[in-house]
Amino acid sequence: MTGTPIVFLNAFPVDRAQWEGLLSVLGSDVRGDVITFDMPGIGEMPLPDDEPSLELIADAAVLAMREATGEDKAHWIGCSMGGYVAMAVVERHPDAVAGLGLIATKALADTEEAAAKRRALADAVEHRDSVEDAATMAEGLIGTEGARREELVEWVARNIARHHGEGVAWGQRAMAERPDRTEVLRSVDGPAVVIAGEKDAVVPREAIDAMAEALGVEPVVIEGVGHLAAFEDPAAVARALAPLLV
Repeated sequence: MTGTPIVFLNAFPVDRAQWEGLLSVLGSDVRGDVITFDMPGIGEMPLPDDEPSLELIADAAVLAMREATGEDKAHWIGCSMGGYVAMAVVERHPDAVAGLGLIATKALADTEEAAAKRRALADAVEHRDSVEDAATMAEGLIGTEGARREELVEWVARNIARHHGEGVAWGQRAMAERPDRTEVLRSVDGPAVVIAGEKDAVVPREAIDAMAEALGVEPVVIEGVGHLAAFEDPAAVARALAPLLV
């Protein structure tokens, strides 16, 4: 490969299989190495002994990217929790960032109420084999309507149900502690893309607009999709990510 590496950081609580459709669409348009990471306790990634921390993930991801590719910089593309990690990379390792793609995520910290809800959910699922109602969780992540909706929701529900409660709890606790990184985005020196799902029920549009303003770009809104925009409409997201495919 001769281009800049691209790192895809997935949404919570699905594993890196969420990117398969997008990677298939991108195909030969990607000229650099492609890396996908599962979050700790999700998919094939074991839980660390450390306390839950997005910064821990960011540090490990930069180290792994450099070891795998031999390159110093990558384009970092994150959806939801993956976006939180990508922004932590920007803050802690600016020299590792060639470009940034943020999909259905936000730079704002959780409110006290939202953080408390995450911690309560973590406590509830920690000792279970999986989350209690993966189907309901999946419903809230998909915005697609019509004939494809049932298929997409079922796929997400099956994926969520594969992950042990300890991993889900770890991720919730890590996200609950994240800081506001809006100002961090103003330091990005490279191409940036902000993507929103038109029917995203998780991230409000004003949070998308705040990130885009900080980065000095116009947000791209993908019609008819929800929180997992790249999973629901990979072709549209691939077009939006064109500035990073170098």
